[in-house]
Amino acid sequence: MIDKLKTWLLVLLVGLSLVQTYYLSYSSPKFDPLVQQDYVKTDPIGTQAKLEDLLFADQIVLHMGNQAHTVLYPNTAAYNQVLDSVKQRTLSGFRKTTVSALNMNMDEVRGKQQGIELSFRDGVPITILQRIMQLKGDLPSDNDIITRIWIIAREAKDEVRTILFTDTASTVYEVQKADISAKDIERLMAVENPVPYKYDGEFYLPTKPLSFPSYRLAYTQFTGDQLKRTFFVDPAITRNLSEWDGTEIYTDAKRGLQLKNDQHWLIYSDPVAPADSKIDVQDNLISAVQFVNQHGGWNGLYGVQKVPQRLLPVNQAFLFRQYYGSLPVINQHSDNIGFIKMVLQKGIVSTYERSTIIPDSQGVTSREVALKYGEELDAKLNQYSKKNAVISIFPGYRPIIGDQKMELVPAWTVELRDGTYEFLE
Repeated sequence: MIDKLKTWLLVLLVGLSLVQTYYLSYSSPKFDPLVQQDYVKTDPIGTQAKLEDLLFADQIVLHMGNQAHTVLYPNTAAYNQVLDSVKQRTLSGFRKTTVSALNMNMDEVRGKQQGIELSFRDGVPITILQRIMQLKGDLPSDNDIITRIWIIAREAKDEVRTILFTDTASTVYEVQKADISAKDIERLMAVENPVPYKYDGEFYLPTKPLSFPSYRLAYTQFTGDQLKRTFFVDPAITRNLSEWDGTEIYTDAKRGLQLKNDQHWLIYSDPVAPADSKIDVQDNLISAVQFVNQHGGWNGLYGVQKVPQRLLPVNQAFLFRQYYGSLPVINQHSDNIGFIKMVLQKGIVSTYERSTIIPDSQGVTSREVALKYGEELDAKLNQYSKKNAVISIFPGYRPIIGDQKMELVPAWTVELRDGTYEFLE
């Protein structure tokens, strides 16, 4: 009797084992879902832009002949008309040469002949410039930095010469073929009520009144929670600490984010292993634009200001300058406002610095402010103690930051040889 019971018990256990094996082999497993707040994707905040939106000349000089000039600034009707026209023209055949070999007296050309001069203050590599201009055929293999494009109508002839100036004084490129005529240039000279400028041998300075709007506007700021979610994949493991000066630090043990609240400034860092191979500047620049799109956005108009001068095997630094209306927002000395600075290596951002201020487009008030001109401006520049160190002078916005409001006041700005800016008081 006991033996039969044992036999039936063994058969039952074997049967149960076979049933369990069947379900394990052919049934679908069920997993408990992760709690959403424990693991989230980065949240993009702010507005996005394309690289082409950030590429434009900081100013256009129209040479009208008879020592007459005028300067056009971004986001004005005349500037847009000239820039759009030039961008639609095809330039091809780039002959490397020197200014002396061109057999041109540039002072005479500047004063007597009609022409259009596009200025890129710190220069743009020619391969990147190709993204907004019709540069065809084989481009220079050196990928030189283009600082100016000068389209000149030859005197007494229906011919045009187009010269690309580089950041190396001894190197220029003459365009062998361009579908722009002297009549096209003459048509673009017809600017309504142009402000006359003179060339003093170094700078273009207005000889008649010049004014720009001064703006007063509210602003908001990125919050620590917004930034934590946009910079860190898993906020649940992100730690936060505060320093005595009010700086907040966030870290996930690899990446770090500093919020300098008293300066309205953030610094993000992500250590990157050294790269052995070179990477194209354009690839890093595109990566930089995409990174900003996903981490704070642009929240206004920015322009590409500085790019690495040559191909580098290691870190490449980029600077984007903030614009409001027609003028750049300038940081005097070490002020932290008006720019985005990034360092990339092999397409990966290792350092990212920017303001936490977001201008509010609602309720903006403005008033016209006249800038100095003519003899008064000449005297102001001559009295400036660092005049010998000035490499450019231009109108820019001086930011004045309050608790909830900010002002952008137009002022003559000088750029010094060390890369800093000051305002002519």
